[in-house]
Amino acid sequence: MSTLPPARPTPWWMWLVITVCALPGLSFPWVAHLIADSNPVVRGLAWLYPAYVVCSALLAWLSWRRSMTAVCWIILALLAVSHLCFYYLAVIALA
Repeated sequence: MSTLPPARPTPWWMWLVITVCALPGLSFPWVAHLIADSNPVVRGLAWLYPAYVVCSALLAWLSWRRSMTAVCWIILALLAVSHLCFYYLAVIALA
């Protein structure tokens, strides 16, 4: 049986960081034109991206509560990189 560290309250500034990191992925209209793309992979990514953002934000919050702060920062960094990659896909690569 695994023993997890006890949950601790999340500070207000971490809530703010997680929210700011998740906002670009939740502003779905800037990628809505990808849903009409002829490539099925691009369409699938456009539909799954908001779910990925919500799951990443939730995992970052849970990892902070369990005193795994390094994991939280890694998840948020990967989320920021995925925003950049998705922006590249939506604006530059398919323009």
